[in-house]
Amino acid sequence: MALSLLWTPQAEKGLESVLVYLDKFWSTKEILQLEEKIKQVTSLIILYPELFPKSTTHPLLHKAIIDKNNYLVYRINTRLKRIEIINYRGTKQKPKY
Repeated sequence: MALSLLWTPQAEKGLESVLVYLDKFWSTKEILQLEEKIKQVTSLIILYPELFPKSTTHPLLHKAIIDKNNYLVYRINTRLKRIEIINYRGTKQKPKY
């Protein structure tokens, strides 16, 4: 089953806030490497939706680690045949899930 990928407004906002923060402390090269890691992880999620562990508190959600500083939370919507990225966060931020 081919699944599409959807970033929710909340996830886009989370990614944007992380990038704004990183722009102050990271080099352009490091930010580009992060963007490449995000592409790699989302490609894996599309191919293997169950690859990353489910949340213990919200069993319909999965948490994918991008690197030691960033992760994303997603769910599999089989009815709409898509992966929905719910949130993107830095590991230093307080988790909501």
